[in-house]
Amino acid sequence: MNTLNLRKRILLGYLAPLVLLVAVSVAIVGKNQETQKLSEAVERAHAIVSEVKDLHAASAQMQKSARGYILRKNETSQKRYQAALANYRRSADMLGKAITDQKQLDNLAKIDAAADRLVDVTGREMRFVDAGKPAEAVKLFASGAGIETGATLDALIDEFEQRESEILKARQIAESGAMDSQVSMVLAATSAAVLLALALGWWIATRISQSIVEAVAGMSTSSSEIASTVDEHERVVTQQAAAVNETTTTIEELGVSSRQSAAQAESASEAAKQALEATADGVRIANQVSVSMTGMKQKVGSVAEQILRLSEQAGQIGGIARVVGELAGEINMLALNAAVEAARAGEHGKGFAVVAAEVRKLADQSKKSAERANALVSDIQKATNSAVMVTEEGSRTAEEVSAMVDRTIDAFTSISDKANSVAVSAQQVLLNSRQQATALGQVTEAMQNLSAGSSQMAAGTEQTKRGVQKLNSVALDLQAMV
Repeated sequence: MNTLNLRKRILLGYLAPLVLLVAVSVAIVGKNQETQKLSEAVERAHAIVSEVKDLHAASAQMQKSARGYILRKNETSQKRYQAALANYRRSADMLGKAITDQKQLDNLAKIDAAADRLVDVTGREMRFVDAGKPAEAVKLFASGAGIETGATLDALIDEFEQRESEILKARQIAESGAMDSQVSMVLAATSAAVLLALALGWWIATRISQSIVEAVAGMSTSSSEIASTVDEHERVVTQQAAAVNETTTTIEELGVSSRQSAAQAESASEAAKQALEATADGVRIANQVSVSMTGMKQKVGSVAEQILRLSEQAGQIGGIARVVGELAGEINMLALNAAVEAARAGEHGKGFAVVAAEVRKLADQSKKSAERANALVSDIQKATNSAVMVTEEGSRTAEEVSAMVDRTIDAFTSISDKANSVAVSAQQVLLNSRQQATALGQVTEAMQNLSAGSSQMAAGTEQTKRGVQKLNSVALDLQAMV
């Protein structure tokens, strides 16, 4: 699982509880079907008990109507007898179709046999009455055959009803047990799904936090290195500015010397010597400036590389923040789907709906944090782009100053040649002095440009330093969010 990326880990965190819930739902459907069958069996038992009661009532009505017909031959008693007989046969037929228990089927057969005997006895009594032989009918009734048969039938019906009541009670107990088992299964599955979701959520949050902490640590280390390089660059720029000021002062002194040489044409030899010495100093200083400019170009290039690396790392951070935002959107969608499924589940899905709502809140917070990180990364990239532009401008300025220093060295070489020719022609001293003053004016202007470039480079270094500080602030914000 440690080889999975963040997207797959989060999907796994939601898929595992869903698979568990689907499996439990399938089991609950099977259990529900079993419970439904038990409910249907209970309903059939209730119907059988009701039919048995109707059967018992029809038997009693048959005996009562037969006795009434013997005592008072009337059409009402006969109709009641026929209606009771019809109800008895209807109930017996329904019981024969509904009963599946073999013992009850045997009991029903005994009841049918006793009922047939009762119908035979009462039928003969009523036929005697119809034949005008009421004495024979009373005699048959007094023999007790009908009463004994009716008592036997009632006893059989009572036994049948008691047996069916026991079957009904057993089926009700089985139905209650099945419903309790189904409720227990739902509660256990819900608890397991919640615990699994919490465990996976904690594991995923820990892994994501660890990844972000590692990225923040790497960014902090890189920003510290860049800050050290910027500080070194700032010291070099300060030294360069001091060297430029010193060179400018020296060149101004050379200008004064050249003007004195023009005014003192009669002491051309001495002026030539002074010019040679001043030229040697100028060449040495110009070489020093050239070496300093070479070092400055290397430092500027190093700063540019560090700034480009910082820009790439900021882009990587932006990619991570975008991935976090996309994951938050997918989490939000999954939480919404989970809430919909929980709403469909009704009372059983209320707990899962609360969990889905909390997950959506976390997803919204993660999305906002990712958007904030994107905004911060955008600011860093803008700052680094500005720093790169300033560094490139500093590099071009350093190249221009280096070219000017080369021209300065050439000018000092020319001055040296002119000074060597003073002994040959004193008239050339004044002309050479003027040429030297002009060259020194150009060098002074070049040094002023170099000083302005150093100031711009110092400003760029300060801007880079602020960008690094802002990057450190972003790293601290990310670390605080984790």
